[in-house]
Amino acid sequence: MALYGTAEQKARWLPALAGDEFPHLTAAWGESHWDFDPLTPRTTATLQGNNYVLNGHKVIVPLAEDAELILVYATEEGQPQAFLVEKGAPGLTVNPRERNMGLNALATNEVILENCTIPVSAKLGGEQGADVKKLLSYSRVGLGGLAVGLARSAHAYALNYAKERQAFGRAIAQFQSIAFMLAEMAWEVDAARLMVLEAAWNLDKGNDGLSQSALAKIYADEMALMVADRSVQILGGHGYIREHPVEGFLRNARAFVLINGLGMI
Repeated sequence: MALYGTAEQKARWLPALAGDEFPHLTAAWGESHWDFDPLTPRTTATLQGNNYVLNGHKVIVPLAEDAELILVYATEEGQPQAFLVEKGAPGLTVNPRERNMGLNALATNEVILENCTIPVSAKLGGEQGADVKKLLSYSRVGLGGLAVGLARSAHAYALNYAKERQAFGRAIAQFQSIAFMLAEMAWEVDAARLMVLEAAWNLDKGNDGLSQSALAKIYADEMALMVADRSVQILGGHGYIREHPVEGFLRNARAFVLINGLGMI
């Protein structure tokens, strides 16, 4: 919104975003197709008179059930664009919460658009539209940062546990197999963190950063899954029970490779 919103769109939504009570906003990017490409969504937007008509299915849309506004990414005449769809728009259906393996603290929903009609003024950026490639880059950097944060938490917990857990008269962190595992986890976390920071720096310079942000996200996704899995392994049987948070880290880490299009408003 801040990057590409029209004067009317900014006047409508930005004051609320800066207020005391943050409005419920989200973005609908992902689709369930096996060959889904975030830059060529199958959800379509067709101009009909003074309205756009949207058709498509979106999945893993965070907090959609309570959202006052959903930023829907769709293809218009072969180009990706974004559209502001308000709650209650005709043809908009939000299905009940999806049952996910992880992300239990973040409700996600399937959003269905069947001849969903919105005014032409609801196109992000107006007639010119928005640079969706750059929005995707920002999204990937944000998701990469979340993956790094999860991995750092998993590593820190496993490290502290290994220092306290005793076996054969000494802390298990002193055994080479555990020590080497923790060391590799640490350098992978730092490598991913630096890749994400560089991708963010590249965007701040004004570049689209599409390739760099994609590489950073891919690396961070795989790293987070590896670190979370090894943190469970280091805790042994304790890692598999919910008394410790590492099993939740592992379930949540699996989700990063599935998510494109963080709620970018």
